[in-house]
Amino acid sequence: MISVTEGAPELASGLVQALRAAGAKACLQDSANAVNAACVIMTEGLSEGSITERHWQVLEACCRLQLEGRKLILLERAQADELTHVSGLQGLSRTLSQEWPATDIVTWSLEGREEDGFPSIVQALSAGVGNVVFAGKQAHELKVMGAPVRSRRAQSERNAWFVSGGGRGVTAACVIRLAQMQPGSVFLLAGRSPIVEWPHHLPMMKDIKSLRMALIEDARSRGLKPVLPDIDRQAKALLASAEIRQTLNAIETAGAEAVYLMADVSDADGLQRAMQDAVAQYGPVTGLVHGAGVLADSLADKKTPREVQRVFRPKVEGLLNILACLDISRLRHVGLFSSAAAVFGNVGQSDYAMANAWLNAVARELSHQLPDAIVKSFCWGPWEGGMVDDTLAAHFAQRGIQLISLEDGARIFADQILFGEPSETELVIGDEWTS
Repeated sequence: MISVTEGAPELASGLVQALRAAGAKACLQDSANAVNAACVIMTEGLSEGSITERHWQVLEACCRLQLEGRKLILLERAQADELTHVSGLQGLSRTLSQEWPATDIVTWSLEGREEDGFPSIVQALSAGVGNVVFAGKQAHELKVMGAPVRSRRAQSERNAWFVSGGGRGVTAACVIRLAQMQPGSVFLLAGRSPIVEWPHHLPMMKDIKSLRMALIEDARSRGLKPVLPDIDRQAKALLASAEIRQTLNAIETAGAEAVYLMADVSDADGLQRAMQDAVAQYGPVTGLVHGAGVLADSLADKKTPREVQRVFRPKVEGLLNILACLDISRLRHVGLFSSAAAVFGNVGQSDYAMANAWLNAVARELSHQLPDAIVKSFCWGPWEGGMVDDTLAAHFAQRGIQLISLEDGARIFADQILFGEPSETELVIGDEWTS
């Protein structure tokens, strides 16, 4: 028996009819009640809900339907007129396959009108295909390329770059390298962190533990009782500000102009105001780097809507807000910071894998819309620094996964976003992740 869930009711009904016409035993059931079916085709990914809510509904339904020996097939759009309608479910199925090895779970992506893919779905059910894209009657796997490490000669073209999450961390290293290759450009770095002044009576330091102790001693010397949560917040704000200043100075040293916009890309109205002022002063944005993102790791069956929203707000909703503020037709270079988790899956990162697989789909869409631009989605493996602490680095080392150095990663990024082959939209950087 094949059960089709009612996430997209009209499409689900049409699919059931197509399956029955082909001689299959199929029924239309609510996802919560599809208990007896050996194969469940899920249409939640084709629903018209908000992008974050839609991905949460698919994840939640998968957790309800997960059963040893059952096959779960997630349907999504491979392309759409609106970016909000494409999905990142291939990242989800690859992650769940690692978390639930006894469950056969795949994503089938449909190009064109969803109902045109029904004959391919019927045919594929007997063929037992994995994660594929259906284009008419043809099915193919999404391919990603490895990126060469060698840098090329810089060019003199000037761009106005908008960068999310570029004030600190690995994105900052990439942007600094980009500035060195494009002196004369302007870089608009958007971030949520305010830039605060370093206390003039304290020496500069980079270690947060040492800074906390210095702030505690300073408070006591002034007859104040230090409040530890306040001390911790102050230390983090000081270190963040120092790192942002360092990034701005490095860009300026490279011969480019650096501007810090205190703006949260998840706040559509605030971002719109900041962008209007910046464009009025520096001209239209011609280069986009989207590096904003956070983690909220936990196993799929422990995920909450709040965790999924926390991951999706900067990476998914943030990019939608950015694109809404830009004249997209003027973009010559687009670089999206995706993750290898979108390509290979990663235990504990079902929401992060979905969000990054969505970025990959957006890169493909933008590449079609902007044939004269270079559009790249960088599916990064683990970096030295960034979101990898010593414990996680040791975990990767045990699995034989090499960390990407800041120097190599930044060089690859700048090389590919300026000179990369336009037809190669998705690039995997680093070793492949294995279960």
